[in-house]
Amino acid sequence: MSALIARDSVRLFEAFRADLIASLAFTWSCDDPCEPVEHHLVIGAAPSPTKDALAMGLLSGELKHEGPSLVGTLELTALGRLVVRRFRLRTRWVL
Repeated sequence: MSALIARDSVRLFEAFRADLIASLAFTWSCDDPCEPVEHHLVIGAAPSPTKDALAMGLLSGELKHEGPSLVGTLELTALGRLVVRRFRLRTRWVL
């Protein structure tokens, strides 16, 4: 991904999906943004910032159905880590 496309993508996410960025920052608040995390969505059919982040390329991994839930190991992509880092810097997030 070129730097110009990444910069434009980050600006779009910041302008229109602050909820998604905040959700990702909260999920990785105590963890290294480069480390994968186990994720569990209780109601798999419900709208979710996590599913949106997967669709938008901010997360990689796979969520599998376990009954009505979705479970899987997810990690931030390079673009996802950039967005979370910028969010932390702008909100003075304590690491």
